[in-house]
Amino acid sequence: MMNRFALAVYIVLIILGSALYLPMLYDKMFMDEVGKTHLFYSPVSQDFILKEKIVGKVPPAARRIAEDHHSNIAYIKAGGTYVPRKTFERHLPFIYYKNMEIWGLLPITLDGRTFDKHTIKANRRVMELKARDIAGRSPDVPFFPLLESNPGQARLIFPEDRFRMTDTAMEFINADTNTLDTVLTKMYTITLKKKGFAFPARSVNGKFTVLKPFDEGVFIVDHDYRVFHIKRVDDKPLIKQTPIPPDLKIRAIKISENKQKQFYGLALAQDGRIFLLGYDNYRLTPIPLAGYAPDRMDLKLIFNPLYCTAVYSDETTIRAVAMDNNFTLVKTFEHTMSRAKATTATHIREILFPFILKVGPTHQSGYVSARFLPGSLWSLTGMGLFSLLFAAGTKMITGAWPGTLRTVTVALTGFYGLAAMLTAAACE
Repeated sequence: MMNRFALAVYIVLIILGSALYLPMLYDKMFMDEVGKTHLFYSPVSQDFILKEKIVGKVPPAARRIAEDHHSNIAYIKAGGTYVPRKTFERHLPFIYYKNMEIWGLLPITLDGRTFDKHTIKANRRVMELKARDIAGRSPDVPFFPLLESNPGQARLIFPEDRFRMTDTAMEFINADTNTLDTVLTKMYTITLKKKGFAFPARSVNGKFTVLKPFDEGVFIVDHDYRVFHIKRVDDKPLIKQTPIPPDLKIRAIKISENKQKQFYGLALAQDGRIFLLGYDNYRLTPIPLAGYAPDRMDLKLIFNPLYCTAVYSDETTIRAVAMDNNFTLVKTFEHTMSRAKATTATHIREILFPFILKVGPTHQSGYVSARFLPGSLWSLTGMGLFSLLFAAGTKMITGAWPGTLRTVTVALTGFYGLAAMLTAAACE
């Protein structure tokens, strides 16, 4: 026999455990895992075209033209017309140029210009800024490598030291001996202060890998929101205070070293505006994105010889902006992804589970957190149904109606509460 307090704790733990694990089990068994839709701007049709996995019943129009094994993978024009996979790829010759070459369709002429494989490869690149990449939105070990930008050999190598930004200095720690390198620390800190750097730093931005064609160092935002470009050249500091206006309050800079050397990467301002950070004196080129919310949306810029397409999305809606090479707006598009569609399995899930407890990181943040996700109006049906089942079942088995507190518990927690009461009854 349990005392009342122990029984109450036991019931709460069952409800919480059920809210965490039962939806996970249900999803594995009955829910189809669906990634985000892939959206592109076609230089051939000069319109948007997308690829997505269809949730629910596959339309006959999509099934009839399916060339692959999975007919629920659909290729759709912006107007809603389904096309075969090969037609989809022909609409995107700058992405599927290898297939275009195999099919004998290269070189290709568009807008009066002819493009062969080498021209296409030289003008393709992708830049991304995910919500969880923004400073402070993911766990970060505040020790960074400052690579030698002139390594004197074909490939980049990691240095034996790492740096960290303290309240008063740019400290270098020898990774082999775990000791402070006073020479480098003094050299970089003094140079930063001479350039006008105000400690402590707000963010350190760089691409910390040797898997890149060259190294452009790091961009550090100081306490006063001034942006400094810091490189290690011949083991000496090369530091510039950029002309980026401090009133933009730069939140993040996503570096993308590429051989074209046109843009360092993407810069995100405090007000949510996004810019391309140019090699020409750090000039900022604004990207015209309507409705972009950086804290909950992932952004991708797709460059090709004719256009730049900005694609940004949350969990349900994907948007795109097509621009010419001068980043002038050409066309926009918005699409509710198939993954947002409610199915029978979705409704049953909402009836069974009035809320869900999730533990772990999200696409918006790399931090592990516990989150209660409320159900929908369908959940009210389930809560009422399980309350009736609990009351009627108790009356039939014991001959008496259940207590008010237990009935209210089931009414508020639905299937979780019913499972908890049945388990508790077995222990009494």
